[in-house]
Amino acid sequence: MPADITSGELLPLERRSPGYLARGGFHWVGGRLVQRPGPKAALGALKFEIESPFDVYLHDTPARNLFARSDRRLSHGCVRLERPRELATILLADQGWRDGDVDAAIARRRTERLALRTPMPVFLVYRTVEIDSKGGVLFHRDVYGWDALLISHLRR
Repeated sequence: MPADITSGELLPLERRSPGYLARGGFHWVGGRLVQRPGPKAALGALKFEIESPFDVYLHDTPARNLFARSDRRLSHGCVRLERPRELATILLADQGWRDGDVDAAIARRRTERLALRTPMPVFLVYRTVEIDSKGGVLFHRDVYGWDALLISHLRR
């Protein structure tokens, strides 16, 4: 767990409800809080680490119901994936993984780190304006405050 989430969220929960961390499958490793794999894992069964100066990664979620919500700011800036198993299968195909291999690895319930032989570029796009299915313009709240920075760059 990132240090800010540990200190700002998880440790206060442990203080209010002793045993919270143990019930959630958390333990300390090298001074950092780690959550064991399994059905309670906040990141679900899969996490995809990407090069990012913002410590952002893509991940699964045990809370599938969250995909029905319009407000998606629920993951500390990371990206919840609706179909992470399919993505993993595609990314690992050139390394010999086939349909079902990802599910078999998940069923072993232990952390495995795999590097891709062929790096895959990842581009995350943050938009506050989009076109709806009828051609209308939809404006969304700029929850991260990036529009002002973009506007200042465009004005230069």
